[in-house]
Amino acid sequence: FVLRGPPSYLAGKLLKSSSMSPLGVRCVQLHSVFEVALSVDSLAGSGAAALRRLYAFTAGTARCRVGPELSRKYGVEPDNAQLVVSITNKATLEQAWYNEVRTRKPQTFKVDAAGLVDPTDGGRKCDFCNWQTLTAEDTWGRIERPHAVTGSNLFKYGEPAHGLVLFKHHDPLSFSREQLGDFLAVSADWFTAAAVVHPDARNPFFIWNSGPRAGASQFHGHGQLMLTTLPVPAQARLTQQSELHAQAHPGTSIYHDMVQAHAAVGLARALGRGEDRCWILAHLAPQKDMEVVLLGSSLKSPVFVAALHASLRALVDGLGVQTFNCGILNVPLKQQQPAAGVERFPAANELPLETRLDDSQGLVMAFSEGMGTDEDVLRLLPSGMEWRPLMARVVSRGKTTSPASDFGCLEVIGHASIGHTDPFLLIQRIDDQLALLLM
Repeated sequence: FVLRGPPSYLAGKLLKSSSMSPLGVRCVQLHSVFEVALSVDSLAGSGAAALRRLYAFTAGTARCRVGPELSRKYGVEPDNAQLVVSITNKATLEQAWYNEVRTRKPQTFKVDAAGLVDPTDGGRKCDFCNWQTLTAEDTWGRIERPHAVTGSNLFKYGEPAHGLVLFKHHDPLSFSREQLGDFLAVSADWFTAAAVVHPDARNPFFIWNSGPRAGASQFHGHGQLMLTTLPVPAQARLTQQSELHAQAHPGTSIYHDMVQAHAAVGLARALGRGEDRCWILAHLAPQKDMEVVLLGSSLKSPVFVAALHASLRALVDGLGVQTFNCGILNVPLKQQQPAAGVERFPAANELPLETRLDDSQGLVMAFSEGMGTDEDVLRLLPSGMEWRPLMARVVSRGKTTSPASDFGCLEVIGHASIGHTDPFLLIQRIDDQLALLLM
């Protein structure tokens, strides 16, 4: 950790915000990534150890001189000092840079303020609304539920199997938990069917591009499903990094450390009970802005569905996101042939008691000062170091009203990102959505 002259206003805030933890140890109440970076060395406990083991922090003041005209135009100080923080995942080398001042950066390019525009006349000219006739079909047919159906990608870039999953309704940003459940369930069955037909292909990858800025070529809500003999680099790196991290730090895993690190600073939530549990992390080192990482059990898990739905609604409803990417790695492959025909997503009262989402007692756990301890986190985590959870990663793809790309040289060549949204704001919006599960 490197600290170089933090602005006095933030240092003062840190000194004033200490309190007693549940264990009776005086600790710091954290409210931003800037406070995390400035206090990381003072945090105690196994979660803090995981934080320092997995992440590297720098914090320093960048200065410049601002002339009178520029100072008046943008309302900045002539003797300008800005706190810049970097957070790097030591295992994956994912890196994010934060500077609160960048939230006020002007954008000179202009675009129609309408934002996301439907070019299909409300679905009347939409291929995917007419999926029976205007989408291709896989050689084994389609998998269908009331709210979602699969097809085959007509313009493939993956082999031997590259499919589609479609919502049956048109609006890409309007989906209920039940609709999302069907969307993920038919995807899970597609992977199973594809693996039966192509037993040598063992590398599934779930892709969801929402909106043209995120890479979608159709307005209608849809995802892509790949089953390949060669893993995508992100999957290959994750597998390799998991092995290397376990070798370097015996007795832990990259997934355990991710959960404990985020729980130590109040950026982790646990949803569910028993073996079906999903962890929601507001990522400290996001690949793109507002990244949420979810660690769950399967695409058909009601708890994973609820966690992903809450996370996506937090972005869309809570933070105004109109375009996003969602990718899912570590998708487990089942060997059996899936059932054909329409299947109904079970209602909440049909689920096993430990996964019922209408029973609020202990369903959601938050981890921050005063809300859970390191022991609570360890108790809820799987005990075996062989834990390989399903990993979903959700990111915002910027403002649809901005013509400027959210991918510049820093991202494309430097493989780093700019954290425009503080993860502590993101976790607050996720909490708002999780609260709706308990009503």
